[in-house]
Amino acid sequence: MTNSAIMQGVYVNVPTVDWALFRELIRKFGWQAETREQMLDRFISARPTTPTLSEEEIMDEVRAVRYAN
Repeated sequence: MTNSAIMQGVYVNVPTVDWALFRELIRKFGWQAETREQMLDRFISARPTTPTLSEEEIMDEVRAVRYAN
């Protein structure tokens, strides 16, 4: 497998009938593939479970900027 630091991510639309052939090509070249749904699941699972700021803290910041003298 190649170094992920030199990988280029691309999004390719492949007809469903050609997906098996394309996956075989991906496997032979040692590339990685994931569907849009898999990318979304990966993004959601990587999100923090607790926010850094509470909603009240965010609103305090907004008010401080908006109503600053």
